[in-house]
This record gives sequence, structure tokens and C-alpha cells, in this order.
Amino acid sequence: MPKRSNVSLLTEGAAYIQRKKKARQDQVEEIKFDDEARREWLTGFSKRKKQRVEERRKRAKERDHQEHLEERRKARQELKERAAQNVKDVRAALGLPELQVIVPCRPSLHVCVIGANETESDDESEEEQEQIEEAYSDDDQEALVTITEGFDPTSEARSYHSSSDEEDEEKMVKRKSGVDLLPASSKRAEAKAKSKAKAKAEKAEAKKSRSMETPAERRRAKEYEARKRQKKFEKERERNGGEIPRYSKSSKGKPGKKGGKPTKGKRK
Repeated sequence: MPKRSNVSLLTEGAAYIQRKKKARQDQVEEIKFDDEARREWLTGFSKRKKQRVEERRKRAKERDHQEHLEERRKARQELKERAAQNVKDVRAALGLPELQVIVPCRPSLHVCVIGANETESDDESEEEQEQIEEAYSDDDQEALVTITEGFDPTSEARSYHSSSDEEDEEKMVKRKSGVDLLPASSKRAEAKAKSKAKAKAEKAEAKKSRSMETPAERRRAKEYEARKRQKKFEKERERNGGEIPRYSKSSKGKPGKKGGKPTKGKRK
């Protein structure tokens, strides 16, 4: 028997290990059936489809919401810019110097100045007058303040009053003036319109009150109206000397109703 080396003795089991490992790799993986998972997959087509539709609907709703917020932001910005431009146009039409208007430039709280620094004439006025600009800022907002030295508040062409003061002055003028502001025809038309509106309101109120009456109250009201008509008929009869009053046809009478004035004579 030949003598074996130490290497062959120490690695004798390696060949068996390699053959066993190769056999495990070539072995077909066992297939196991999960009846619960199979049933869930076969019966979940509709549920998965509804879930996908719901997810798409949520994404579309969120997209529309973001577009709506963006449109509102743009509309607010355009409105602020238009207001600043209107102020400039009005002051230019009145011959007043331009006024610096501070409006927000973005949805954030930073502000920008629209006003005297936009034209060449304003640049010239800056050279004539010494102006000091100071910036104030805190955690919430940032503002730019321009201080003009040697500013004379009495140089304005005209003084402006608030709308409330103007309304008070107009009221005082109307109270002091003894002449009516409206002609007689307009006053009559106004009074007639007011009377019509009042009559219409009373009629609506009466109709509303009648709609809330009980059947017994409506029956008593009908009996009362019938007695009033009978009394009126008796008075007309006595006035005609015991004869039944007969009503002639006129433009005011309507078909099926009494119209015109009563005439003397017996009814055929």
C-alpha cells in the first residue's frame, strides 16, 4: 500500500463535499401551492382595478387643486399690480408727483417698491433731492422705506379727505339747502313706486298669513265674505226700490264676473 501524503489525508473529505453540493444545485426546487394566496389572487381582479382607479382619481384631484392655487396666486398678483398702476395713472392725471407704492412681489412676505424709481425723470429728481433709503426686516416681513430730506407737505396742489369726510360734507350741504334736489314729477313717481312696493309687500304678507290658516279659519272667512256680499246686495236692492239690481256690460267687467254699474229694471 503506497504511502499517502499529509495533504491527501487532510483533504480527503473535500471531494465528497463538492459532489453533495453539486447534487443540491442540480435538484429541482419543490413547488408548493398556497391555496389562500391563489384564491386571493383569482378573486381580487375587481378590487385591484378599483384601487388603481381610486389612486388615479386622487392624483387628478391633487393636480387640479394645485392648478387652482396657482391660478389664484397669479390673479392676486395681477390685481395688486393693476391697483398700483391705477394709483400712478390717477396721480399723473391730477398732476401730482408719483407716490411709491409697496406691493408684494411673490406669495412670500417680501415686498417690492413700484413708483418713483422707474422713469428717467424720477432719476433726475433723485439727483435734485437727497433721499435716504432704509431697509427694515424681521422674521415675518421685509420693507423698504424712503426718507426724503427737505420735504414740504404744503407743496401739494390740493388736500385730500377721506371718503367718510366727503360723505359727511355732502350730507351737511343737503341738509342746509332748502331747494329740493328732485323735481315734482320725479317725487311723485318715487312716491308711487314706494306705494306700489308697500302694497305688494302687504299682499305677500296677507297671502303668507292665509297660507298658515287652518281649514276652520278659512271656512269662517268664506262665510264672513258671503255675509258681506249679501248685505251689499240688500242695500242695492233697497236703493232700487225693491228691484233686483242688474249690472250692465262695460269695459271693466270680465266674463263670468259682475262688471259695470247697476241699472234699474227687473232681471228676466
